[in-house]
Parts: sequence; structure tokens; C-alpha cells
Amino acid sequence: MKALTYLLRKLIKNRILALRKRPGLMILYIVIFGFMILSMVYLLFADNIETGVDFSDPRMIYLIIVGFGLMYLVSFANTGLSTGSTLFTMADVGLLFVAPISTKKILLYGLVSSMGKALLASFFILFQVVNLRMHFGFGMKEILALFFIYAVMVFFGQLVAIGIYIFSNGNPQRKKLVKTIIYVSIGILLLYVLWINNREQISFLQAAYRLIEEPWFAYFPVAGWSMMFFQGIAEGILTYLVISLVLFGVFSLLIILLLTAGKADYYEDVLISTEMTFQAVRAAKEGSTGVSVQRKRKVKVREEEDAFLKGNGSITIFYKHLLEMKRSSRFVFINGYTIFLCAAVAILGYNLKSVGEGTSYIILGSAVYIQFFYTVMGKLKDELTRPYIYMIPEKSVKKVFFASLTSFLKHGVDGFLMFTTMAVVGLQDPLTCLFFALAYTASGALFVSLTIFYQRVLGGQPNQTVQALLSLFLMFIFLAPPIAVSAVAAFVLPDALQFLVTLPFTVYCVLITGVIFATCGNLIDKAEYSGK
Repeated sequence: MKALTYLLRKLIKNRILALRKRPGLMILYIVIFGFMILSMVYLLFADNIETGVDFSDPRMIYLIIVGFGLMYLVSFANTGLSTGSTLFTMADVGLLFVAPISTKKILLYGLVSSMGKALLASFFILFQVVNLRMHFGFGMKEILALFFIYAVMVFFGQLVAIGIYIFSNGNPQRKKLVKTIIYVSIGILLLYVLWINNREQISFLQAAYRLIEEPWFAYFPVAGWSMMFFQGIAEGILTYLVISLVLFGVFSLLIILLLTAGKADYYEDVLISTEMTFQAVRAAKEGSTGVSVQRKRKVKVREEEDAFLKGNGSITIFYKHLLEMKRSSRFVFINGYTIFLCAAVAILGYNLKSVGEGTSYIILGSAVYIQFFYTVMGKLKDELTRPYIYMIPEKSVKKVFFASLTSFLKHGVDGFLMFTTMAVVGLQDPLTCLFFALAYTASGALFVSLTIFYQRVLGGQPNQTVQALLSLFLMFIFLAPPIAVSAVAAFVLPDALQFLVTLPFTVYCVLITGVIFATCGNLIDKAEYSGK
């Protein structure tokens, strides 16, 4: 056990010391840590909640926790049915799996390491401290409870994936049984919400609240357990807290016993999933879209696809992206993400019409926020890791533009369809929805240009975490002025011209996008292909 403790301690130490060679990354981590400290200080000095303040319904947070729980339950179950999850890295495989150390001790090392990673992943909750405090009145204990239960959900989900993989690997009948249990359970929850909605003629949101208030729902795996834990902390119900921890603990122990029971050797069970995870991370760093499988197959080029490839010069990058999108979706720019946005807007718009017109602006803001994360992994980033864009004898700005064109068009199509849906459900008038769609398209273009900006400034490909955090920081800086101007316009413009509220935001995003392309579009001329 001393060797494993030494390895874990050295791993943490080396990660910290490695920051000395990457000052930019170190500065970013310092800024993030500073925000966390400010959030905790805010909680400490704002501990006294004013009486008589009307806070938002805490059931909204319960419902969000339930949503995360269901999402992780389904996603990790699907992972377990395919490649399985893992508690180890390829370095662990090389160092520990061949070492004369007890398999149970190595498993404990993997559990501790995985729990530590889950805790780090939950740090983003601290950035919501102000919102949780102002809108729900939550204090230190509720914030820490959210922080803890999110980490527990991620950690337990990994165990579930491993357990399902061991239980169902190589057995189609067991895989079918697990799929049936998961999807029938989720289907029952959805049918129950629809039944309440039709029976009592209430909104879907209120019906969802009724669902999570049912006593039996607290015992629904992961989602109900997590909600019960937080509810026990927020409402001071010790029984809920104990039952939740017992359920998580008992089922975690059962999965661990499954790993170590009898002749079962978890080395072989997790080796494939560890290798798949390693390849996926490496592919992401190299800009690849997936993990390659070494398998020979005959490639057929269809005539219509052959005809689809045309043009010369930098425009061929645009046609290549179109062909890739066509192969993944028959409707090219319409995919699962588009359908998800339209469905979310339709459900929210239909059920929140009575709340007021401000709801439509909240939906627009939420859509732009989600759009940011979708845009970070754009086509341009992948192209900069391949040599072809550097070999085309044309201006850098033109090549960068065509490498980004499908992203522009994708945001336009998504915005048009999403806000057409908003107009159909009657949340806003068609003219306002048109300007909403323009604002969404313009913000997407700005996010694409921010990709160019940090590529030009950093001069390379940062890792995914740094890329996301830096882009998030830049997003807040760049979007603060147009949001402020649009907010002022909402009060200044007469009712007949309220559809123009988002116009300053749209114009600003277009202008900044043009400026960034003009000033940073020469990044290909100033960089060398490194392959990473």
C-alpha cells in the first residue's frame, strides 16, 4: 500500500510542478482558483439571508439534480453495454497491472483516484454560487452538498458502467435485459408526467414537480437518491440524508464485490475500456472525431457523393465539411442537436407562455450559452491539426473563412428552426423571433471567431479544458457590452419597436467577428503545422 500512496502523491506533485513549464496554463488555473476563493468569501459574508425575500422554487434545483442523475444513469449504462468504463489510465496499466501488488489494493487506488477526478469535475458548481445564493437563498451547506452529490453521481456512474460491462459482456441476452430495464424505467417516468399533465391540466413543469414529490421517486436509482440527499441537507431531514448515503454505499459495495468476487479478474474487464478511453483522449488532442478501429473494409464512393465534391482551392475545405455532415445526417445541417433545441424551445415556450415575454429572452440567453460549448469543438480546430489547409496556395483569411463556413451556416439553420418553433407555440411574434434567430446566428459567428482569436494569441492547440475555460472567459468579456446595450434598448424602445431589442447585440457580434477575422485571420501564415 505504501507504493500506491507514494505513486498517488508523486502524481499530484508532478502535475503541479509541470505548470512551471506552462506559465499560461498556470495563470489560467490561478484565475480559476481566485474565482473559487471569491465565491467562497461571498458565501461567508452573505450568510445572513434577509427575511421576507421571495426566492425561486427550490424544486427547480431538485429537478435539475434529477435531470443530471437520469442523464448520467442512461449515458453510463450505454457505456457499460459497449466498451465499459474504467478507473485507471494507460500509465496505471503499465505500472500497476504488472506489479506484485494485491488486486484489491490496486482497485482501491483506482477508486480513490476516480473519486478525486470526480471532485475536480464538480468544481464548476462553485461558479454558480452567486446565482444559487440570490435566487434560491442557498448557503454554504447547500453549495457543498451540490458539490458533493455531483461528484458522487459521476463516481457512481463509472462503477455502474463497469458493473454492467462485467455482467453483460459477451452475453446478448443480458445486454438486452439491461437495455429493457433502463429504457422501460425512463419511459414509465415520462408516461407518468404526461398522465399527470392530462389528468390535472397543468403544465409539464408542474407535472414534473409532482413526479419528484412522489415518495417512491426518492428511491429511483441515482436521480432519486441524489435528490433525496440534497433535499435532506436543504430541508434538514436527517432520514433522507442517511437513506441516500446508504443506497449509494450499498450498491457501490455490491459492484466492488462483483469486481473482486470468485475468479473474476477485473484486469481483463477494464483493460479494453482503459485502452479505448486512452485512444479517445489522444484522438481529441489530435483533433480527430473518434477512435480509429483497425479493421479492413472496402470503401465505396457513391456517385452522388463523388458529384458532391467539387471546386478547387480553399473552397474544397468547405465541400469536405459538407460531405462529412452529409454522411452523418441526411439533412446536412439538421442533426440531433437541432432537434433537441427545437423540442426544448417548444416545451418551454408552450408551458411558460403565461409567465411573460421575459421568458423568451431567458430562452435566447440559455440557447446562446449552450451554443458556446457546442462551438468550441468546431471544424476549424480540427483543420488546423491537419497539413492540408497549410498547403493550399491562397490567403490565410480565405482559408480560415471557408474552414469556418459550415459552422456559420449551422448556427443560422439552428437559429431559424429554433425560433420558428418559438413563434409556432405563440411565445413571441414572428418578427421578434426572426431577430432572435439573427442574434443567435451572430453570436455563433462570434464564438467561431473567438476560436481564431485564442489560436492566434496562444500560437497552438491548448488542451480541451484550457480551451473551454479560456473561451468561456473571453465570451463573458466580449458579450458584456452588447448585452448591456440591448438591455437599455428594451427600456428605451417603444412597444411597437420591441422586436429591435436584440439588434444592437447582433450588429456588435457581426462587427467584432469581422474585426477578429481581419486581424487574426492570418494565423496560418504565422504558424507552422505541428500535427497536434
